[in-house]
Amino acid sequence: MKKKKITLRSAATQILLALVSFIIAFPFLWMFTNSIKTKDEIWQIPPQVLPAVPQWVNYSDALSDGRFFGYMWNSAYTAIIFTVIVLVNSAMFAYALTNVRFRGKKFLFLLIMVTYIMPATTTYVPAYVILSRMGLINSHAGYIISSCASIFNIFFLKTTFQQISPSIMEAARVDGANHWTILWKIVAPMSTSSFMTLGLLSFLGGYNSYLWPSLLIRSKEKFLVSMGLQSFFSTDGAYGMKWGAIMAACCVIIFPLLILFLIGQRWIINGITNDAAVKE
Repeated sequence: MKKKKITLRSAATQILLALVSFIIAFPFLWMFTNSIKTKDEIWQIPPQVLPAVPQWVNYSDALSDGRFFGYMWNSAYTAIIFTVIVLVNSAMFAYALTNVRFRGKKFLFLLIMVTYIMPATTTYVPAYVILSRMGLINSHAGYIISSCASIFNIFFLKTTFQQISPSIMEAARVDGANHWTILWKIVAPMSTSSFMTLGLLSFLGGYNSYLWPSLLIRSKEKFLVSMGLQSFFSTDGAYGMKWGAIMAACCVIIFPLLILFLIGQRWIINGITNDAAVKE
């Protein structure tokens, strides 16, 4: 009887997980099917899941002028650069807050948390003024510089570093290691999952960013992918209101992100299961 209850509970859990997975994946499946439909099929009531004839020409329409790949490149390389910068400076800041003694450390951490709860939009005006005076408006450099700090990353890494046994770092100090060596040779390798998770989140946030870069960047050739996609909806956009082509463009946008997630997922799961044993 007990075994039967366990089997029923397991089956119910699997069904629930399958249902939740389908609900989460449904918008992506719907987007893909719409990317190979005609405009009439997209707006058909009741809607049909699959098109009568797949319209793969929507993808060639979305990518025909070549500008979209340029937008994707702009988003990708800017996201990679500031992801690396954010991880490095967040790790150093979190390490200092965790393992370096100095006056005002508690006040500094409190100040960091206060700035974290502030809406990001409250910083747009002063940041815009500063970048304007530096001559970095309408440039990727200005966007990268203004995005290369993350309060969340600092807090997340601080919490991770606090879980590492102090005796490990004390032993390294006895052996003559300085803070730089301890951070990058001991602490960072023991926090691989945290770095991979934050790196993935930072890249996704930068790749998908829209509001802040739309305020900074004006030249179309410098648009990020979200800005380029938005221009497709305007009256003078490349594709107007061709919904099939728009959906095809959305599929092209998320494809590299799905690949990145599938690669990063293995590192994150392995790190979560292994790091805890290392830190004990």
